[in-house]
Amino acid sequence: MEISVLKDETKELHIQFETTDLTIPDLIASELLGNANVEFAGVSKDHPETGKPILVIKSKKKAKDDFVKALEAIDEAVTELKGQISKKK
Repeated sequence: MEISVLKDETKELHIQFETTDLTIPDLIASELLGNANVEFAGVSKDHPETGKPILVIKSKKKAKDDFVKALEAIDEAVTELKGQISKKK
């Protein structure tokens, strides 16, 4: 599955998926919401039938002006999902 990074900042990441299916972006967002270092995770889509889903992640501060990197949070979420899928095989 191809993705495009629309915004890549330390505490915020926007990833557009090159599909109209919401399944994988929703799974990742759901897993991210369980991460204590994630302030917000959600999926938006311009149009239900033709729009491409955009996963938005915002991380929390660890300390003054020090944020958990949003990219690290998504990497952890995807790794966790892979582990869950492997267990169900």
